[in-house]
Amino acid sequence: MNRFDARRLRMWRPAWWQLALIAAVGIAVILAVAIVATSLILILAPIVLVAVLAQRFLARRAPRRGDERPGARYEVIEAEYEVISTPRAADSGGDGKRDQ
Repeated sequence: MNRFDARRLRMWRPAWWQLALIAAVGIAVILAVAIVATSLILILAPIVLVAVLAQRFLARRAPRRGDERPGARYEVIEAEYEVISTPRAADSGGDGKRDQ
């Protein structure tokens, strides 16, 4: 018996009810995916919208580049400061230990 004989190749032709069953399963799967996607959009869209609006209106904004007056949005506290240098151990002539 030759396994590669052309007569062994047999085409499978499904019956009409098998084609109808395959089509019904395909339509059901497509509808299920569409329903899940639609429900996710309907649930997630308002949540994302509220989050974007909250971030837009409640978040503090950093000054933008090229802004003429970047400090105009924030109150600037002016102060004077003085740098105080401390003498090093070698400068004070000690043995490097602090006097207590």
